[in-house]
Order: sequence, then structure tokens, then C-alpha cells
Amino acid sequence: MTANYPASILPPNATAVERAIDRASAAALERLPVYLIRWVKDPDSCPLALLPWLAWEYQVDTWNINWSEQKKRDAIKRAHYIHRHRGTVAAVRHALVDSPFGTDIVEWFNQNPKGDPYTFRLNVYQNDLPVTEYDQQDLKLAVLRARNLRSWFSVHVFGRLQGTSYAAGYMYATEKITPRFVPLQVILSRYELNLAPGDTETVTVTILPEYAEDKTFTVTTSDKTIATARIVNGAILVTGVKRGTCSVTVTTTNGVSAVINVKVVAVMKFITRIDNASRPLFYVRMDEDFTIDYGDGTDSREYRFDAASAVYGWVIPTRDVVEGEEYTITVKNTETASFQRTSGNVSVTLNPVQEIILLTGERDNLVSFASGATGLYKVHAGAFDDLPNIQKCTSIFRGCSSLTELPEGLFARFTGATDFSAAFYGCTELAAVPDGLFSELSQVTLFTSVFENCTRLLSAGKNTFRDCAAATHFTSAFSGCTSLIDTGTGIFDGCVSGNNFGYTFDGCRALTTLSADLFSDVPGGVFTAIFRGCTALTQLPPRLFRHCLEATHFGGAFSGCTQLLSVPDEFFKDLPLVNHFGTVFSGCSSLVKAGKAVFSGCALAQTFSSAFYYCRVLEEVGDDIFEGGVSATTFASVFNSCTALTALPSFVDCNKATSFDRAFYACSSLTAVRAEAFAGKSLVTTFYYAFTQCTSLKSIGAGAFRDCSSLTNLTYTFMGCTALVSLAGDMFAGCSKVTNVTGLFNQCSGLAVLPEKLFSGLTSLTAMGSTFQDCTALTALPSDLFAGCVNLTSLTLTFSGCTALAVLPADLLKHNTLLISAGSTFYGCAALVNIPPSLFASCPLITAFGATFQNTGVVEIPENLFSGNPLVTAYGQTFRGCKNLRSVPAGLFVTSINATTFTNVFAECIALEEVGAGLLNNLPATTIGYLFDGCVQLRTNVSTIFNLDSYSTIVTTTATFRGCSAITGKGLEFMGKLPNVTAHYYAFYNCTSLDDFADLPGNWITNKL
Repeated sequence: MTANYPASILPPNATAVERAIDRASAAALERLPVYLIRWVKDPDSCPLALLPWLAWEYQVDTWNINWSEQKKRDAIKRAHYIHRHRGTVAAVRHALVDSPFGTDIVEWFNQNPKGDPYTFRLNVYQNDLPVTEYDQQDLKLAVLRARNLRSWFSVHVFGRLQGTSYAAGYMYATEKITPRFVPLQVILSRYELNLAPGDTETVTVTILPEYAEDKTFTVTTSDKTIATARIVNGAILVTGVKRGTCSVTVTTTNGVSAVINVKVVAVMKFITRIDNASRPLFYVRMDEDFTIDYGDGTDSREYRFDAASAVYGWVIPTRDVVEGEEYTITVKNTETASFQRTSGNVSVTLNPVQEIILLTGERDNLVSFASGATGLYKVHAGAFDDLPNIQKCTSIFRGCSSLTELPEGLFARFTGATDFSAAFYGCTELAAVPDGLFSELSQVTLFTSVFENCTRLLSAGKNTFRDCAAATHFTSAFSGCTSLIDTGTGIFDGCVSGNNFGYTFDGCRALTTLSADLFSDVPGGVFTAIFRGCTALTQLPPRLFRHCLEATHFGGAFSGCTQLLSVPDEFFKDLPLVNHFGTVFSGCSSLVKAGKAVFSGCALAQTFSSAFYYCRVLEEVGDDIFEGGVSATTFASVFNSCTALTALPSFVDCNKATSFDRAFYACSSLTAVRAEAFAGKSLVTTFYYAFTQCTSLKSIGAGAFRDCSSLTNLTYTFMGCTALVSLAGDMFAGCSKVTNVTGLFNQCSGLAVLPEKLFSGLTSLTAMGSTFQDCTALTALPSDLFAGCVNLTSLTLTFSGCTALAVLPADLLKHNTLLISAGSTFYGCAALVNIPPSLFASCPLITAFGATFQNTGVVEIPENLFSGNPLVTAYGQTFRGCKNLRSVPAGLFVTSINATTFTNVFAECIALEEVGAGLLNNLPATTIGYLFDGCVQLRTNVSTIFNLDSYSTIVTTTATFRGCSAITGKGLEFMGKLPNVTAHYYAFYNCTSLDDFADLPGNWITNKL
């Protein structure tokens, strides 16, 4: 038969053992109350036996096992209220509800007379019950748990006894009348007092007549906030409290009175050393009615002025003072006195102030108050406590080079201060900043250069600027503090308006650590060069600026931190408003690693120029370092001179980039430019010197610069990449706006092969100056190399110095019909022996062949080489130095009907023996200077080369045949064919094989007549 078990919750695949256990325990579990825990925890339903434990859990203050059950439950229920209101009077009253005695709480201000502040009295009424020691202990503990920690109390127990009492008494009175002598006059030693706040003056009192019987008197002050007065040994002590005027009235018992007029004035008190009695003590407005106490307690006017202007001047003592002595000077009733040394164009030397003891008044600024006081070494505690209106404190202690320490709370009362710029600038002996020096000065906006150049300062202090909620500028605050080793604790806490930290710690070369929460409350703004030149800094806290969500500029922030080893991952991540990271880590010459996603999410960052410039040992850069850099425009010199860098990071998100000028210059460990490294960067315009001197760079991947549709400048991009051996044929595909490839592969001495159509898409290119200059491994050129460069006009030095280049395709320039200049195109190509006859056939616009084949290995020149170039006007040095050239065809220049200049064309062709007849016939040649200069093997008769009767256009023959010692013929005959020649020095110098050499004029052989 089937048992009536409660429904099981086991899964269908439960084992037999599990089912057996389920059935065995089901009935017992079903009988358990569902809300057991809630039932036990409820004061109304909890079993009686468990109530003490529930009371313990609720922390019931008073408990008695003899209470009734309901009273125990009520006590537990009240506990919640007591704990929520603990520290209040209501909580104490509730805590005493369970006491058997009546209680009443009397707070100190309700007592008569008033009790001590923050105390109360507990009146306990016996109610005819005995009060045991345990009862008193319970009362005490209940109150202690409910009161606030500040308040203390006393316990008074009252009993009461009722009954009837009887009393009786009597009284009597007598009267005795005698004559009395009363005071008639009060005479005071002083009726007017000028006091400084805190000063005390004694006024003696004389009651007349002398035989008056009752000479007692009282004193009252009209305003105790200005001055107080008290009677001491029959005299009155008047003490100044704060600036203002009041009166002190002295009154006898019979109403006779006298009045003291009290004026509490502004004061400046200091200690000075008299170096020269004729030097000033201080600077002041000359129309102030002030007195000077020279330390003898006498307020005098023993001084004169040295006027600085119509209003202000310096105060010089007229009292006899001893040079070399120190004086404590008290100046009363001045609101303008200071230790200013300069006024306009006038400067003076003061007797040195050494200590500032007190300054009070209603003045509103302390600008340059003690600026330049090089002898000042101490400012007393409380010196500025009574200056309620101060706003500007610019340069207050600037240049106080002997000031070694500051008192705590020096500016605590400057609640309206707004500007502390350069306050301690150049205080070179100041070693420490007191805790909270400027804390809670909520109106200050400027702390610019506040401690700049305090070269002995060791720490930025604790809570230095805490809660300066309006402060915006901390520019150069600790700049030049060369001994500063840490940034203190919480110095910028609560600086919720801080937006300019440019150069704040610039040049702090001893700074070793940065507080991780240094900028935890700072919204951001400008951080330009904030830690520049901190040469002892080795590491950075992770995400130091994570809270600075309004930061905009980190230019040069860590520039020159030469000991910094690494940049943490995500260091600047997700700072949404930053637009500038230029030179941020420039010159960090020990930096080995820049972590992952360092600039990730900085969506508005535009400038990364020179960000890691000259980080010479930087080996590793996170591939995603620029992730999310969707606004980045310039990466100029970003990794310039990072000689240990082995790989490029990704720029995949940087599609607004416009410049990679010198981006990887001299990255001599870089081995490859990855495929599509810069592909699709449609706004980039320049890669000027981008990979110059990357001496380990071996390959450039497919499409590396593909579709850089705005790119115009590839000047010297890969110059000096001596290990480069592989170029992708499509690396420049889609770069149709490139106009400059000057020196593009200059000195790529390992480059032996060029891909066909390397420049096929460069349709805007007009010149290729030095593009492959000194590519000494290059042996041949593909025929379609320039096929797409249809607007090419110049090939100056394009293959100059390619000493291994031996083969030129005949159709190399087939598509370059706009070519105008081929200057030095193949200069120094020593392996080039043969020139295709049709090389320039498609270039009818060429106007000059300057040094085109100079110093090549050419043996023979095709006669029709220039037949398609009728616009040529000059052939300067075209074949100069071709040491293997043996002959020149007669028709070489036959179509050059516009050529006028043939300077140095075959100079130094030392193997040249034959020149075709009439080489320059029918040409408008004007200059043939140095034409065959140094051709020592030339044997052709001079009259054969120039076989016409006259060459009337030639005017210059300087050194035309100089050194042609084998040339034959008659020089005089040649001279006769040149009726208009004007310059001919050295024309036949050392031409000793001429038939008439001995008869030639001296100025045709040398430069002498």
C-alpha cells in the first residue's frame, strides 16, 4: 500500500538513498513552523524562556529577572527607539522607564544657578522605596548607555517625610545715627587710552576727599567686546579686546563717577636689528597718526619720513638707537605699515626685520608685506589673528630667504582671503609647511607660485589646501622645490574648483613618491608640465588622475622624469575632456614600458606630439595605448628617438590624425611597419621624417599607407633605414595627393629590389628629389616604377649614389611626358654602363640635363639619347667624371636647337679619346667653359670637333680644353672661329700636343696676358 508522504521536491533522477532520507524526515520537517525565526525574533511572540537572549540581542540597557513577562517584552520593544535616539534627552528618559524610582532630568542651563556646560542632574525620587547600591548601579549604567559622550551627570536621591512641626521666635531693632563723609570727586591717572588688542594698561584711582569713609568703587565698560576693565589692588586694569572705541566708567558708592575713553587701535609689532641708524624701519602711509614704542613702553613720535611718493614713505627713527642692537618695535594706529622695500622706481635698504610678533587692523591686503625681508627668520603664532578683512596676500613673504618655519594656523583667521600668489616664493630656508596652513580658506582662488623655489622644502605638508573650495589656480605652487621628496597628505582634498595645476611640481628633482589620492577631489583642468623634471620619480600610482574628469591639458606633464621606469596600464583612461598630451613623457630616458590602454577613452585628445620623445630605453608600448583616440590629430615625434622600441602600437581608432611628422625618427630597434598600419587615415597630410634612421627596419607591410587620401608629404620618411629590404607594392595605394617624396628612401643601403608600380597611385607627384639617393644595394629598376606619376616634372638626384644600379629599363620614363628636369638623376651610379637610347624619348619638355650621368660607369653614349628633347637649354656636367667613357657621338646634341650652355659636360672623363665631328654645330651655344676639362686622353683634332668656320654665339671658353694634353690641331685656328669670345682663361692649359701651343697667347693658357 502507498504511504501518505508529503510532496517531495527531489528531482526525478534522485537516488534511492535520497528518496529514503526524504521520506524518513518529511513528516518531522512538515511539523516545524514556517515562520520559526520571525516568531522567535518578535518580542510579542518570543517564548518566555528565550526573552533574556532576545534582550541581549537587542542590547536592552536595564533588565531584571523579577520583572513581569509583559514588562520584559516592553523593555525589549523600547530598545529600538533608545538606540535610534541614543545621545538625546528622550533616549535617557526611555532608558529610565523601567526604573522603580521616579526620575527627573535637569540640564545645566535649567539649573539655578547654572551648572557646568554640557552636564545634567538626575533627580531620583525614592517613592518610599529603599535605594540599594545595585539600584544606583542600574541607574548609572542605563544613563551611561543612553547619554551622548560629551555630557556628564550627577545623581541626587530625594526622600520625603510628611508631618506637623511647631516653631516660635521674636525680633527687635535699634537705630543709631552718626554723621558720614562721602566721596566728592574721582581723580584718574589716565583719561584716554590707546591700546592694542590684548594690551593691558593700569589706571590709578584717587577718591577725594581723603577722609571719605567709603572709598569703594565699581567699574563698568560700555562695550566689553572692545575693552574690559577690572579692579586690582585699588587700580583699574583696562585690556584691549578688539579695535574700536568704548568708555570705562568709575563710580563710587554714592554715585560720583569719572570716565576713561578707550580706543583699541591697529598695531604692528616686530623685532628689528639696527644695522644703520639712518636706514628706515618700515614703510607707511605718511598721513597716518601713528606712534612708535621702541621697547620702553612709551608711545612716541620720534621718527621722520623718507618720502617714496606724495602719499607713502619710509619711516626713519629720530631717537638715538644703538647700531647692532635688537629692538622690539610696536607701531600703534597704523593700517598701512609694512616692510616694503620698493615703490615705483625707488628702492631702499631697511634695517632688517627679524621677527614679526603681531599685526592687527582693518587693512584689506598684505601684498608684498615682507617681500625681500631676507633677515626675517620667525613669524610668531597668532601674529595675524586679528586681520579680519584681508583679501590679497600676493608675495607676502616673497624672497624671505632666512625664514625657516611657520606657525600653525598662521592664516586661519583670513576667512575672506582670495589670493596667495607667490606668498612664499623663494623662501629658500623654509623646510616644512605646517599642517593645514591654508585649510578651509574657502574664498581663496589663487595659489600660483605659492612655494615656488623654496629649495629646502621637504614635503608639501598635510592638508595644506584642504577645503579651499574656491581655489582654481595652483600653477607652479611647488615649482623649483628641489628638495621636496613627497607630495604630502591630502593637500588638495576638498579643492573642488581646482582647474589649473600647470607646473605645480615642475623641477622637484628630489620627489620620489606621489600620493595615490593626490587629486581625488580635483575636477581637473590644466596639468601642463605638472611633474616636469622630477628626476627622482621612478613610479606612478595607478590612475592618478582618475577623478579629474574635467582635465584638459597634460602637455609635458612628466617630461624630463629621467628615472621613471614605467607608465601604468590605463593611466589616463577615460578622461573625456583632455585635448593635449604633447610631450607628456618626453625625455623620460629610463622609461622601459608604457602599459596597455594608457590613453584609452580620451575621446577629445588631439595632440600626442613628442609624447614619448627621446625615451631611449622604451621597449614595450601597449598595442591599444591610443584606443578610442577618435579626435587625435597629431602624432608628430610621438616616439622620436625611442631607440629600443621594437614594434608600432595600433592607430586603428585615430582616423582624424593629420600628422606623423618624425613620429618614429631614429627608432633604431623597430623592425617592421605592420600591414595597414596607417591605412584609411584619410586626413593625414605628412609623414615627414617619420621613420628616418630606423636602422633595424626590414619591411613595410601591405597597404601600410593605403588610402591616406590627404597625404601630401613623404619627405625623408624612410631615410637611413639601412636594413630595409622589403617594400609592399601597394604600400602607397590610394595616396593620390602626395606631392613630395624627397629623400623618401634616401640611404636605404639594403634595398635591392623595388616593387613594380610602387608609385602607381601618386598622380599628384611632381618631383622625386633624392628619393632613392645612396641606395647602394639597388641593382635594377622595374619598368613601371613611375607609371602612375603622370605629372612628374623633376627627377633631381633621384638615384644619385646608387652605386650598384646597372640596368635601366628603356621605358622607365614612358609615362612621364611632363618631365622638365633630370638634374643629377643618376649621379654616381658607378655600375651603370649602358644607357637605353630611348630613355628620355617620351620627355619632350626637359630643359636641362645637369649632372644627369655624372660619375657613372657609362662606356658609350647612344647618339640619339637626347633626340626627343628639343627644349633643352643647358647640359652642365651631364657626363662629368664618367671615367670609362671613350667616345662622344657627333650627333648627340643635334636636336638640342635651344641649348646654350655646355659647361663641364665631359669634364674629367679621363678615358675619353674621340669626339664626333661638329659636335656643337648649328647650336646657339654661348658657354662651353670646362667642356673637356681634364680629358687627358682626348686625341681628336680641335678643328674636327669645331669644324665650322665660325661659332659666333660662343662667348665663354674658360678651361674648355684644360689639361687635354693629347688633343691635336691648331689652337690659333680655333681661336679664329670665335669672334665674340670674352672669357677664355686656361682654355688650352697644358694642351702641349697642339701644333702651335708655343705660339698661343698667355691668357688662353693661363689667366695671364
